[in-house]
Amino acid sequence: MFKKFTSKLPVIFCFLVTCLFVVLASACSSGEKSKAESQKSTSSNKFSLYLKGNNLYMARYNNSEIIDLGPCTTNGSVMKEFSITPYSKDTDLFCSFSDYDGETYTLYTSTSKAPTKRTKVADKVTVHSILKNGDILYLSNKELFLYKGGKAVSLFKENKESEMRYTISENQDKLFIVPFNHNSEKEFIVDAYFIDIYSGKKTIYSDINPNILSYSFDLDTVCYFNDNTLYQLKDGSSKKIVAGIKQPYNYYSVASDKVIYTSKIDEPGFLYKFDYDGNEELVSDSLVEFVDFNRKEDLLAYIEKNSEGETVLKIQQNGEILGEYKDIQGSKDDKIEEVLPYNSKYWYFFSKENNKLWRVTLKGDSKGEIELMNDNISNFDDMYTDKKGKKENDSLLYTAKKLENDYYSLFIDGNIVIQNLGEYSSHANLVIDDTNSYIIYNTSLPGTSTGHTDTYHIWENGKDTIVAENVKDYNGFLPTYEKFEKTYFLTDYDENKGTGILKQYLNGKLKDIDNDVKGFVRNNTSSRGSILYKYH
Repeated sequence: MFKKFTSKLPVIFCFLVTCLFVVLASACSSGEKSKAESQKSTSSNKFSLYLKGNNLYMARYNNSEIIDLGPCTTNGSVMKEFSITPYSKDTDLFCSFSDYDGETYTLYTSTSKAPTKRTKVADKVTVHSILKNGDILYLSNKELFLYKGGKAVSLFKENKESEMRYTISENQDKLFIVPFNHNSEKEFIVDAYFIDIYSGKKTIYSDINPNILSYSFDLDTVCYFNDNTLYQLKDGSSKKIVAGIKQPYNYYSVASDKVIYTSKIDEPGFLYKFDYDGNEELVSDSLVEFVDFNRKEDLLAYIEKNSEGETVLKIQQNGEILGEYKDIQGSKDDKIEEVLPYNSKYWYFFSKENNKLWRVTLKGDSKGEIELMNDNISNFDDMYTDKKGKKENDSLLYTAKKLENDYYSLFIDGNIVIQNLGEYSSHANLVIDDTNSYIIYNTSLPGTSTGHTDTYHIWENGKDTIVAENVKDYNGFLPTYEKFEKTYFLTDYDENKGTGILKQYLNGKLKDIDNDVKGFVRNNTSSRGSILYKYH
């Protein structure tokens, strides 16, 4: 299904929210890699993998050629996600598999030019990740290996009782290894490990609490919070940064931002800013709510009581007050949502309590001014904007319901682009280049005898074009700049048989490619630091 392209780019990974990030996992099934990353990865755009019967097939984009890669399962299990190609333009290498039993598989490599000439990497692999340079990290029998130049070198062996997670740095030269706790409310004190992938050097950190972790993509900074104290893993030991505080409000981004926003235990109504040397700065002495934000900018938003006792939204930019805005409030259950589109001069705020959307100008002559963009709306959900070229992006694409309606509408700022998207939430992508702009989006239909299905559209210059209907799934590559051109869709899915028809969108039309198809195997390789972990 067409997943949401989020405009909030996370700056770190945290174990509490790994489901929001790309997980290198193999999953057993009977039937957000980020899609934006998928469509920009040159090597993975050459083909798609899918399952038919018990065999694995390759479907090329350019000529619709179908290649049988042979049997891939021992019991009919379906591999839904798999690290197929590296996020790189420098190699034609890709991974495939056989003997999948729902838990482990035999791992192979080959090239897209000669896909059937496969080299076996290992048997009984639980999960793997192909790196940018074509090397492979994989787990087999609870042991982690690096496969390079046709040889496998052991990097780490798990304790039999442990269930580990392996975080790969953005440069793919380091690993952070820590046991996984299935009960985050229980005390969980463990050892953690840093490993240099190519030298094998290991650094052990003893007695840390991994329940609340924050780390930067490059793994240069890793922090954890325990017993009202924030620690940093540094030089082989846990360095205390600041004590006597509540869990940081920005704890997901603490490691990347190198700044901590929190309240002291004995001053819960005060907002403080701490640096990594423990220096503190009082931000507010009447804090009502901290506004979570997910972009690495020198921006800060929070709600406080002003000197007149009024509840106001206060915004700081570069340490200076940008503005103070009345009548914007959240609640304990429905906090203020913010959206900062990439390269935009506007910061958007939505209040479910007020059912309103505002934007604040961050630069230019109207800097600091606030503007009401929409009111009387609920179920706000921001969408992704793809900017290509030099044309400015100063608008926000989103879906919401007008309070008087029982269906969703698609908006750009305060204007309705598509009045009725139906009663189910849809996802959309605004594409802006130097010559034109258009929107690709899907609408969802409820479950029927054929299951939950989607319809895919292109909206351009006021005209709506249906690309594909009755879609069960797509191949994970939506080439937005080519308006779905060469995209594979799985349509007309029979829930009883567990199969559908494979079609490809070519020259504005759908072409039948294959039938009795079970589903796609998605490439979940990430361009950033990733989690290497098998989910059950």
